[in-house]
Amino acid sequence: MSSPCTSLAALLDPRPAPAPLVVTPAHVGGPVAWSDLRRSGALAVLHDGVAVASGSVVESPHRALALAGDVPARCVLAASTAAWVHTGLYDGGAAPAWPADAPVELAYAPDTHYPAARPGRVTRRAPGLTRDTVLLAGVAVTGMVRTAVDVACTAPPEAAVPVLVALAGRGVDLRHAARQLDRRARVIGRPAAHRALAAAQKLLGV
Repeated sequence: MSSPCTSLAALLDPRPAPAPLVVTPAHVGGPVAWSDLRRSGALAVLHDGVAVASGSVVESPHRALALAGDVPARCVLAASTAAWVHTGLYDGGAAPAWPADAPVELAYAPDTHYPAARPGRVTRRAPGLTRDTVLLAGVAVTGMVRTAVDVACTAPPEAAVPVLVALAGRGVDLRHAARQLDRRARVIGRPAAHRALAAAQKLLGV
């Protein structure tokens, strides 16, 4: 049986804090240290002021956290932005970091207020958003099936098809995505979206 002193010491000795998934200037002592680490190649930047240690395996939660500061209340990362979070692809190719000139695409539910407009954002009203949203490291992102449908509807084919193939590789059933597309009312670009989904399925041999 441990002594009272030993038990008290255990309570007062904090366990090591888990390492953060992403690194910001606050984690490394401020902007000067951040700049030094960037110049030395110790950091791989994902977005403004958000990075990982060079050589780290970057996954969906890291990319979601990289864009967390661009998500206003009651909004969700959507369309091509959500596709980058899920797959690391943007505009048809691999994007280790969020492109500096790319607008962040957001969605909001019809029963909420339209978020304040801001340069660098594209915001769309999206019925059924609540059931199609997942949290990645606490950041709201459209789920992969919803993302597949949104990308098929909004991105040009040369950008959409590689994303759809990548999402299928992560478990998305593109035939199910096509059925979800047909359940939507008043879809702009439905025929083009079906062509993109069909092209991705052909590439996959399904």
